[in-house]
Amino acid sequence: MTDSGTPIQSQAARFLVGGARGRRGYALLYPDNLTTVVSPADPVGYLGGPMVFAGFAVPLFHLIGWFGVVLGALMGRYAGDAYNKLQATRDAPLGRDGVTVIPLDVITGVRTLKSQGIGGWWGFRTLAVTTADGTEYGFRGQMGNWQAYLTSALAMRGREVRGTAEGITIRPWTG
Repeated sequence: MTDSGTPIQSQAARFLVGGARGRRGYALLYPDNLTTVVSPADPVGYLGGPMVFAGFAVPLFHLIGWFGVVLGALMGRYAGDAYNKLQATRDAPLGRDGVTVIPLDVITGVRTLKSQGIGGWWGFRTLAVTTADGTEYGFRGQMGNWQAYLTSALAMRGREVRGTAEGITIRPWTG
């Protein structure tokens, strides 16, 4: 399925296809494709972390207060992210349910859109990837350098990549 078993880049993200509300999961960039794996591990970690922390540390709650809840949420988030990455790298080559593969050879454009939430303050951006059939895939999260990673991967495949004011355009693959 992939040129190599190790992704070039990976990131937790929310996926959007054709502008529809997306699902949480993980994006993996391989040398020959962009793969998404749906997984709810991050939100479960955010919610489960404080519950686990409270279960073990109820007596400590009076000493550290809400700081413990925040600490538990952060610990749960990072644990969820680690599990998410492990699950994504395991499930992507197997092609299980919730796995979407976008071959790099069909990508014709990549652009980064500013966040739509609360005046764009959160810093989350949407990476929009357009394919030859006109389908637009969105990846919302901390996708800051993904445009550069995709440009590099596409150039390594021999694709002609051109920068524009909105993002990059890729000449359709002819070989």
